[in-house]
Amino acid sequence: MPCRRHNIAWTLVAALLLVMTLSRKHLLPTTFWSRDNTGTVRKDGLKTEMGYNTTNTIKSTQTSDKTEAIKQVKKYTQDWGNYALTGEPNDHKTNTALERRVRTHNGFWTRPNNDITSMKGPERDGFGNTSYTCNEKTNLVFLKIHKTASSTVQNIIMRFGSTRNLTFALPKRGHIMGWPRLFHKSFVLQENIAKKNITYNILCHHMRFHHEHIRELMPDDTVYITIIRDPVYMFESIFSYMRFDKQFGINSTEPLKTFLEQPFYFAKFGKRDPQRYRNPMLYEFGNIRTESDSEESIEFVIDLIEKIFSVVLIADHFEESLVLLKHTLCWDINDVTFFKINARRNESIRGMTADMAEKIRQWSRADVMLFDHFNKTLWSKLSKLPFDWRKEVEVLKAKNLQLQDECLQSDSASKADIKDKRFGVYQPKGIHMEHFQLKENALMNETCVNMAKSEIPFTLELHDKEERRILNKL
Repeated sequence: MPCRRHNIAWTLVAALLLVMTLSRKHLLPTTFWSRDNTGTVRKDGLKTEMGYNTTNTIKSTQTSDKTEAIKQVKKYTQDWGNYALTGEPNDHKTNTALERRVRTHNGFWTRPNNDITSMKGPERDGFGNTSYTCNEKTNLVFLKIHKTASSTVQNIIMRFGSTRNLTFALPKRGHIMGWPRLFHKSFVLQENIAKKNITYNILCHHMRFHHEHIRELMPDDTVYITIIRDPVYMFESIFSYMRFDKQFGINSTEPLKTFLEQPFYFAKFGKRDPQRYRNPMLYEFGNIRTESDSEESIEFVIDLIEKIFSVVLIADHFEESLVLLKHTLCWDINDVTFFKINARRNESIRGMTADMAEKIRQWSRADVMLFDHFNKTLWSKLSKLPFDWRKEVEVLKAKNLQLQDECLQSDSASKADIKDKRFGVYQPKGIHMEHFQLKENALMNETCVNMAKSEIPFTLELHDKEERRILNKL
């Protein structure tokens, strides 16, 4: 009897194993998918391709054949935004560790590192495929730094917010938030005319950063972004655009060269805060003094900035920065298309020698450290994205070419040629700026109009819209 029971037990075990094997074979997927660090899908350890043919990638937009590039983008990029994986940043103030804040003398609050390439956990569908999801970010602060391509980024943000009917914190007057004074919520239009508290989504106009006061205004999950530029080219641009030579009383055919020969002398007797003339990018970040600071103290400030800002775009690598921004905010590729706004014409760009460039680096040493740090950070974060981000850069370039072809008669028209004030940019005395001239049929295209619209008219439209919204609620 014991032997018989033993045989019956083994028979039952064998039957159970057979049932489990058949169930697994016929009812459960036996193929599991994963992505490697290039974005390639791997099937059971073997390299296979994602649902598109890799031979159909967009050709480099360096080609002179715009028509061919446009044809390719129409053919191969319609659903690109659905293909690429997206990273999601840790929301500000949602992590419990953020309750352990440290207030600093600069009005900053420290917070844990924000790894923008971290992803939500993988979700497996009924076929065994893994996918990653994220939520579109709509609450953001953009620190708009002068002469860093910031007007182009601002246009991207204003288009995004306008089409989604988001609420902008708008300047009380004009298009700046009390600059060069440190930001305060009293500079905001709605804080002066609304009788009830307003929930703001976007703050993106010129200001000098003050984190504590901005936190009082913006939602807890606000994402902070900004843009910087190679300090040599940024300084040349701001020196010309803001007419520093007139402020210093320099009467020279080469005013920038004259200034760089004795910058301490001229900055001391300038008409503005001396900090504006040295390390002008860090000046925008708030009450930061760097004239005689050690490298350690400058690095401390840079560390504070990194803890607050999820993305620091680099103007010199603009499309790459926008791809990183797109995935940080979980936006679509079409949300970050752009026309280059507020650019100087070639005749207003001064040449520079290697000696002048080195003198700028020495004069604005803290800005150089800031740029070097976040330039490295950009490439580090891109390398951690779980797909080939270079392909998406090519898609963005091709889409921009397509929009230029559809919308623009000219992207370098003179001020005299511009009849529609929506497309004219501010032009300082003695400086010639490039203006957009749209094609006749593009004037009825909302996308074309908004992409070419300059900061002041766009801001005025948002002002009118917000005032009507407030009045309707009274």
